[in-house]
Amino acid sequence: MPVHLAEVILRSRTGERMLEKDFDMSIFRAAEKLRREFELKYDRDNPVPSDDAMADRLFQAAIQFYAQVGTYCVDTGRAIRFTEQEIREALDAAPTSETLGEGNEQMQMVHRDVEGKQEPIIVAGVQTCIYSDDNMAFRIYKRCAEDKCVDGIWGGVVTKVDGKYDVIAGTPMEIFGYRRNVELMRRAVAAAGRPGLVIINNAPTSVATIAMYDPAKGMRRSDSCMSTGVSELKINYDDMDRVAYASGAGISMHGAQNSVIGGFSGSVEGATITCVAGAFQSLLVQQSQIVEASTVPFQVKSKCTRECLWVGSLALQALCRNTHLIVGGSMGDHPSAGPGTKQYLYEAAAGFIANVVSGGHHIAGTRKFTIGNTPDYGTPLESRWMGEVSKSAAGMKRTKANEIARYLLAKYEPNLRNAPAGGTYADLYDLDKDEPKPEYQRLYNEVKEELVGLGLEFRTW
Repeated sequence: MPVHLAEVILRSRTGERMLEKDFDMSIFRAAEKLRREFELKYDRDNPVPSDDAMADRLFQAAIQFYAQVGTYCVDTGRAIRFTEQEIREALDAAPTSETLGEGNEQMQMVHRDVEGKQEPIIVAGVQTCIYSDDNMAFRIYKRCAEDKCVDGIWGGVVTKVDGKYDVIAGTPMEIFGYRRNVELMRRAVAAAGRPGLVIINNAPTSVATIAMYDPAKGMRRSDSCMSTGVSELKINYDDMDRVAYASGAGISMHGAQNSVIGGFSGSVEGATITCVAGAFQSLLVQQSQIVEASTVPFQVKSKCTRECLWVGSLALQALCRNTHLIVGGSMGDHPSAGPGTKQYLYEAAAGFIANVVSGGHHIAGTRKFTIGNTPDYGTPLESRWMGEVSKSAAGMKRTKANEIARYLLAKYEPNLRNAPAGGTYADLYDLDKDEPKPEYQRLYNEVKEELVGLGLEFRTW
C-alpha cells in the first residue's frame, strides 16, 4: 500500500534531524556517485536524446537516490525518507488516468508513452500573470479559453482592487484578491462558451489558494490543485496544507518540484537524477495523481536552454518508460524572450516538442521567465502556441524532435542572456477587437511555417 499522508506528516516531525546545508550536500554527494555508477553522460549535441538504455539506468539511479536522500521539511529541519520498496509500491498504486473538467470540457488525462500518439492535455493561459485591472484580466482569460487547442487555463491576479487597494501576499488582501480573480476566470470561461473548462491558479500562500475553491463561482473539485515544493527536494508546511486540503476534498493533486542545473545537483547529469526524484517526491510527499518532471538553470532565465531540454527529455523518458504515471513537463513554458518576438516562439516550440515526444503533458501555463512588475505581460497567442505545437507533436519520433530542437537552438541560443523583452497585451493586440495586431499575427504565422518546413504537421481546430 502507498504511504498514507498522515504517515508522511509524522515522518516530517520524527525523521532524521539535520541542517539544511547538510541536506543540500547530501544531494550533491549522492548525485555525483550515482551518475558515475550508472554511466549517465550528458550529450550536448542531442538535446532531445533517444537512448532508451540510459533512460532506464536513470530511473534505477533515481530510485536509489531518493531512497537515500529523501525530502527535507524546512519547517521541522527533518528528512522525510522512504524505502525503495515504498517508492515502488507508490509507483505501482499510482493512477493511469485522471478526469478533469466538467460537461463538454470534461477530459481524461492519461499516461503517455514516449513518442506516444496519446493526445497531451494542455493547460495554457498566461501563468501567474499580474493584471492591470479586472477588465484586462477578463478579456485575456476569455480569449485564451476560446482556443479549442487548449484544455484549461492558468490564472494570475489583479494587483489592485478597485484600482487603489494593493493585493499583498500574506495579508487578508491576498485572499480577497485571488478570490475575486478566480471568479473573473469562471465568468470568462463561461463567456467563452466553455463553462466546464479546467482553471488552475496557485496563490503565494495555501490559505489564499484554498479560498479560491467554490463550486459555484471559483475552482471546483474537477480542477487540479497545485503544490510546487521548494527546490531542490524540499517541502514546507504551507505546501502540505494544500495537499491535506486536496486529499480531504477529493481534488486532483498536481505536484511539481524543480531540479536546478548548476545547483546542489552539481552536474547536468546530477540534475537529471534529481529531476526524476522530484517526481517521486510529488507522488509520495505531495500525494499527487499528476506529477511533474521539471528543471531550471541556475544562471540563465529560460527553461529552454540546451541543458534544460536534455535533462527534461531524459527525465520524462525515464518515468514514462518505467512507470504508468501521468507526467507533465515544463520545458518551453518559461522562455527568456518576451511575448511578440520570434525568439519567444522558437524557445517555447523547442521545449513543447521535446516535452510531448518524451511522454509529457503540459499543464503549467506559459509566460516569460521573468515578468517583474510588468502587468498584462502576455497574450492569448502564446497560449495558443502551446496548444497548437504540443498537440501537433504527438506521435513524432525523438530523432525528428532532436533535429527541430537543434535548428531552433541555433536561432535563439546565442541570445538567451540578452533576449528581446517583447511587449504587453496592449502592445500586441488590437484593444477594440481583442485580436492580435497584424504584425504579430504575421510573425506568428511565419514561425509556424518554419516549423511546417521542419516537419511538424499542424492540426486544425
